[in-house]
Amino acid sequence: MRRVRLGGVMMAMGLLASVGLASAAWATPIVRIDVQGQGRVEADTVLAYLPFKVGDEFDNVDTAQVIASLFATELFANVSIKQVDGVVQVDVVENPMVNRVAFEGNDDLDSKRLEEIVSLKPRAIYSPAKVQADVQSLQAAYRQRGRFNTTVRAQLIERDQNRVDVIYNLTEGEKSNIRKVTFVGNQKFSDGDLNEVVATKRTAWWRFLSSNDTYDPARIEVDQDLLRRFYLSRGYADVQVTSGVAELTKDRKDFVITYTIFEGPKYDFGAINVALQAEAEGLDVAALQKAVTLQPGDVFNAERVEKNTDTLIDALGSKGFAFLNVTPQYSKDEANRTVAVTYAINPGPRVYVNKITIEGNTRTRDYVVRRELRLAEGDAFSAEKVKRSRDRVQYLGYFDKVDISRAETSDPDRLDLNVKVSEQSTGEFNIGAGYSTFDGLLATADVRERNFMGKGQEVAVKFALSQRQQNFNVGFTEPYFLGRELAAGVDAFNEKTDYQSESSYNLDNSGGALRLGFPVSEFVKNTTRLGYKNTKISNVGNSASQFVKREAGQRDSLFLSDTLSYDNRDSQLLPTRGYRVAATSEYSGFGSGVDYLRGLLTGSYHHSLADDWVVSLGGRAGAVYDFGKDLPIYEHFMGGGAQLRGFEYGGIGPRDRLTGDALGGKFMVGNSAELSFPLTSSLKELGMQGLVFMDGGMITEFEGANSNVTDSQLYRVSAGTGVFWRSPIGPLRVEFAVPVVKASEDRKQIFSFSVGSRF
Repeated sequence: MRRVRLGGVMMAMGLLASVGLASAAWATPIVRIDVQGQGRVEADTVLAYLPFKVGDEFDNVDTAQVIASLFATELFANVSIKQVDGVVQVDVVENPMVNRVAFEGNDDLDSKRLEEIVSLKPRAIYSPAKVQADVQSLQAAYRQRGRFNTTVRAQLIERDQNRVDVIYNLTEGEKSNIRKVTFVGNQKFSDGDLNEVVATKRTAWWRFLSSNDTYDPARIEVDQDLLRRFYLSRGYADVQVTSGVAELTKDRKDFVITYTIFEGPKYDFGAINVALQAEAEGLDVAALQKAVTLQPGDVFNAERVEKNTDTLIDALGSKGFAFLNVTPQYSKDEANRTVAVTYAINPGPRVYVNKITIEGNTRTRDYVVRRELRLAEGDAFSAEKVKRSRDRVQYLGYFDKVDISRAETSDPDRLDLNVKVSEQSTGEFNIGAGYSTFDGLLATADVRERNFMGKGQEVAVKFALSQRQQNFNVGFTEPYFLGRELAAGVDAFNEKTDYQSESSYNLDNSGGALRLGFPVSEFVKNTTRLGYKNTKISNVGNSASQFVKREAGQRDSLFLSDTLSYDNRDSQLLPTRGYRVAATSEYSGFGSGVDYLRGLLTGSYHHSLADDWVVSLGGRAGAVYDFGKDLPIYEHFMGGGAQLRGFEYGGIGPRDRLTGDALGGKFMVGNSAELSFPLTSSLKELGMQGLVFMDGGMITEFEGANSNVTDSQLYRVSAGTGVFWRSPIGPLRVEFAVPVVKASEDRKQIFSFSVGSRF
C-alpha cells in the first residue's frame, strides 16, 4: 500500500513538472492592458510606470515590485494587478485631492504660521505619509517653543468628487520651562561662566522675547557642542562633555538641566608646520607657512586652528586649486602639555567652472542671483571669488540662507557650482511709535519691497510724524539699469522741520532727485545725484536773529552731487570689522537761487577685539564755498546732537550774540571713538550692549559774521556711556554724555535717546 502511494506521488510530481515546463515554454504574451479605477490620473500615466507592454510575457514580471513603484508615486491608495488569457488588468484606487487644510486648538501659533510648516496644501494629492510627516513637523515646531507635550491628531473629512478636508487637531501642552541649569565637574570655570556659553537659559521674565528658556532636546545637544568648543578654544584639548540630562521637577512643570564635564589639563601649541603631500606647480610652502598665524607657546585654541585652515583653503583656492584637502593633524605631548599642529595639504588640479545652477529661488529671477556672482561658466575657479559671490548674494537680503557648493564632473579639470538659496520675505510694512530727545514723540509708517516682482528692484514709501518733523519720502531703485551694474533711482520728498528752539524758524523742503550709482571696483562705488528742491523758511518770530529774518521766504535750488566711497564693512547697520571712506562733492546753482560748492569727507573704522567687543573710530570734515555770498542758513553745517553727544543739535558753533539763535558755519570737523561691549548674559540675550565713547567737533566761520555773532572756534570734546539695544522696532540708543571742553555759549544735552545706527 505504501509503495502504491509513493509511486502515485512521484507520478504527480513528474506531471506537475512537465506541465510547468510546458507553460514556461508556451507563456501567453500580453495582448492588452486595461487600467481601471483612475479618475484624475490619465491611463497613459499609469502605463508609463509599468515595466511591460503589449507583446511582453507577463510570467516574468515581478508584480510586487510594480505595485510598489505605483504606490511610490503617492497617487494611489490601492493597486492590484492580474492577468487572464493575455489580458493584464491594473485596478487602482486614487488618493483623494486635498480640498482644505485647517487647524483646531492652536493658540500659541497662528494658522498662517502652521500653514507654512505643513507640506499638504489645498489641491495637493493626499497621502498618509505626508500627513504623518506634517504631524511630526507640527510637534517639532511646538517643541521649539517649549510646548514639549503638545499632541497633534489628523482628522479626515470626506467630500464629494474624491476630495478630503485635512484637519489637524492640536492640544497645546504647557510650556516646559527651565528652572535651573547646573554643571558637574567644572573647576576652571564657574557655573556663571558656563551659563553664558550654553544656549539653554533659566526661565526669567526678561526672556519673554526668547525661546531659549524652554526645554528643547535638540538645544541640549547643541549646548554640549558649545561647551566643548568653549574649552577647546581655551587650551583644554582633553575636554569631554559626557552628558546633558534633563530631569522633570517634582511638580512635573519644569526641567532641571545638568551638564557633566571632564575638563582635563591645559595645553599650549607646540610646533606648527605646513606639509605639502604631493607636488603642485606654483605652490610655495614657505608662503603658506607665513599665512598661518599660530605660534608655538600660545595657548591651544581649536577655533584658531579652524580659522587658519580656512585661510589656507582660501590661499590655495585663489591660485586655482579647487578639490584640495587641508587637514590639521595633531600630535599631543602630555608630558610637556603641548599640541603640535601640522597642516597636511593635498591640492587637486587647476579647474574651471563648467556649469552654474541656482536652486530654491521660487520668486527671485535667476538673473538677479547670477549678476551678483563673481564667477561665470568658463572662468578659472577661485575659492576667494566663491566666498565673495556668496557674500554678495547674502547681502541682497532676499535670502535667509545662501550656500555655494562644488560638484565634480566627468572632466577632471571642470567643476559645477550649485547655488542653493532659501528665500525670505522681502516686503516690509512697519508702523512704529517712540520718543527721541530731538524729535520728541514720533510715529512712523514704512512700506518697502526690496525685491519687487522678483526682479531685485526696490520700492519704498516712508512717512514720519513727530513733534518737530513731518516727513514723506518715496523712492524707486533699479539696481541693474539697462542690463548693467548701474543702480538707477528716483526719489521724491516733502519734509517739514521745526527749528524754533535752535534758530527761531520752521523749514519746509520739497522736491525730488535722480540717482545713478556704479561700481568702480569690488569695494569702490560712485553715486551721482541730480535733484531739485524748493525750500521755505517760515514762522520767523520778531525776536529771531537778524540773520534768520533775512532768510524768510522760499528759494529754489538745482543741485548735482557725486559720492565716491570705499566700503568693505561686514554690515551696514552694525559693522564689527572693516572700514568705509566716502568723499562727496555737491554743486548747487545752474541759474537757481542758491549757488554754492560743498565738499564732505567721512570715514569709519571697525575692529573686533574679542567676542562682542568692538571698537569703532569715525571722522568727518566739510567745507562749503558760497559763490553768491548769500548762502542760506539752512545750507550751513550744524553741530551737536547725534554727531557730538553731550551737546544739543545746533548747540555748538556760531550763534547770534543777542538772540542766542544757532547760525551754523561754513567749516566743520569732528571725530568719534566708541567701544561696545557685552553686558550680563540676560541683557546680552535681549540684544543689549554697553557703550563708552568720546566725541569731538567744531563748527566755525558763519557767513556774514560780525560783532553780533559769537564764534569761539573751539574744538569741543565730550565723553559718555550708554546702552545699545537691537530692539524689535530697530536699533535704539540711550546715552549719557558730559562736555569735557566747551564754550560758554554752547548748549548741553546730558541725556539722549535715539533710533538708528551710530556709524
